[in-house]
Amino acid sequence: GMDGKGAAGLPCATCHAESNPPASYGAHAPPGAPHWSLPPAAHKMAWIGLPADQLCAMIKDRSSNGDRDFAALIKHVSDDKLVLWGWNPGQGRAPVPVPHDIFVTQFKLWADAGGPCPVVGS
Repeated sequence: GMDGKGAAGLPCATCHAESNPPASYGAHAPPGAPHWSLPPAAHKMAWIGLPADQLCAMIKDRSSNGDRDFAALIKHVSDDKLVLWGWNPGQGRAPVPVPHDIFVTQFKLWADAGGPCPVVGS
């Protein structure tokens, strides 16, 4: 759907619940987390395949990150239950390979440094 919440008559919540289903549902059950959605149609999954410099710029760009400054970004990666889902993605899915506490610590260091982005071609 245009808003990222599913097609007309078939919202994401039809299949995606507030949490992962029990393991007994099998490896291909729909994952679940609060406010499950895709990005709005205008944004698509625009970060997939981006080089590090462009991904970094997109994360900092308030027009594409939910209007978040660094403090809000830190809160987002620290507390948002949909983000936290990545570390507990349910049966058959690999979690984020970096422990969450280390990820948040490194994210804070990056933000405290002004969010420097890599320079491509240097």
